[in-house]
Amino acid sequence: MITLGLEEEVQVVDARGQLVPHDFNGELATSSDGAMDREIHRCVIELKTRICHSVPDLVAALATLRGQARHRAALQGQQILIAGVHPTARWQDQAMHLGPAFPHYTSLVDEYQDIARSAFSFGMHLHLGFEPDAPRMAIMNRLRHVLPEALALSASSPFFEGRDTGLQSWRHSLLDRYPRMGTPDVWASEDDYTAHVQRLRRTGCIGPEQGLWQDLRLHHRYGTLEVRIMDTHPDLARIGLIATLLKWEAETLQIELRHGRAGPPWERACVDENKWRARRHGMAARWIDWDRDEVIDTPTRFERWWSRIAPRAAHAAERHYWERELADALAEGSFADRVRQRAEHDERWSSTLAWMIAQGEDDEMLLARAEGWS
Repeated sequence: MITLGLEEEVQVVDARGQLVPHDFNGELATSSDGAMDREIHRCVIELKTRICHSVPDLVAALATLRGQARHRAALQGQQILIAGVHPTARWQDQAMHLGPAFPHYTSLVDEYQDIARSAFSFGMHLHLGFEPDAPRMAIMNRLRHVLPEALALSASSPFFEGRDTGLQSWRHSLLDRYPRMGTPDVWASEDDYTAHVQRLRRTGCIGPEQGLWQDLRLHHRYGTLEVRIMDTHPDLARIGLIATLLKWEAETLQIELRHGRAGPPWERACVDENKWRARRHGMAARWIDWDRDEVIDTPTRFERWWSRIAPRAAHAAERHYWERELADALAEGSFADRVRQRAEHDERWSSTLAWMIAQGEDDEMLLARAEGWS
C-alpha cells in the first residue's frame, strides 16, 4: 500500500490579480484534511494535505484546503491564484518573512541572497509513502525517468514579469539556480544517500534539519519519496491524473524490482535532456526513450507508459476513468498553453488574471464526478 500526501503553494492576490502579502500569523490553520502554512515569500500560502490512502482521498483533501485558503484570503479582501509563476509580478516588489521571528528564512536569504529573494515560484510536491521493507532507493533511481512527463502535465508558468519566456515552465529557471537542485543522481543504496546528506550537514553545506531540494528526494524526516518537479496546477482532475500515474509507476517498479525485470537507471544527463524538452515544449515535446535511444512523440510516450502501468488499476472503472483523463490531457495540452492563448490579445493582463483566478473555483463540481476515481 502506497500512501499519498500533497503540498501545494498557492498565490495570494488582490482584486486586480496582483500578488500581495497575506497577514496570517503562525501556522495558518489545521483541520482534519491537513494544514495551511506560510512560506518564505508573504504572497504564498502552503497547503499540506493529511496522509491519504487513495487518489480520490488526496484530491478531496486538497479541494477542502483550497476552499479554506480562499475563505481566509477573502476575509482580507484577497483571492487565490494557482500557477507555477505569477505572469507579471516582479520579485523585487515581494515582501518576505525575515528577521528574528523567522530564523530559517533569514538564514536562507543570508546564504543564497538574490537567488532566494527572486525564487518566488509555486510548486506542487507529491509524497509517496512505502512499507518499511520497500526498496525505496531502487524505486527512486527509476522513478526519475518519468519526472519530465509529470512536469509537462503540470506546466503552468510560461510568463515572467509580463514577458512570454517561450517556455512552458519558467519556474525551473528560477529554482534551478539554487545549489543541490534539479535531477538527483543515481544512488547505489539508501545508506549512501543518507550518508551524503549527513556529510553535507557536517560540513555546513546544509542545516542540521535540512535535506536536499531536488526534483525527487528521499525525505529526510518523513521517509517518503517526494516528487517536487511539478508546477502548481488549478485543475484537480489534472492533479489526480499526475498522482495516479506516479503512484502506479511506483507500484509497477516495486513489482519489476521484485521479479528482476527493472532495467538500469538512466544517468542524470539523460533525464535532464527530457526535462529540458518538458520545460520548453510541455505536452508538445518529443521525448527520448533512453532504453532504445529513440525519439518519440508525446502520444507514443504516454501510450507506452500507460500500457506498462495501467494494470495497477484496482478495477476496470478506475482504469477507464484515468484513461479518459489522460486522453483529455493529451488533447488539451498544458495550462501554460491556455494562459498563453488568453494573454495573446490582453495587453493590460486584467482579463487573463481574472480568468486565472477563476480556474479551480469549481472544485466542488469536479469532486461530484469522482465516483469513478476509486
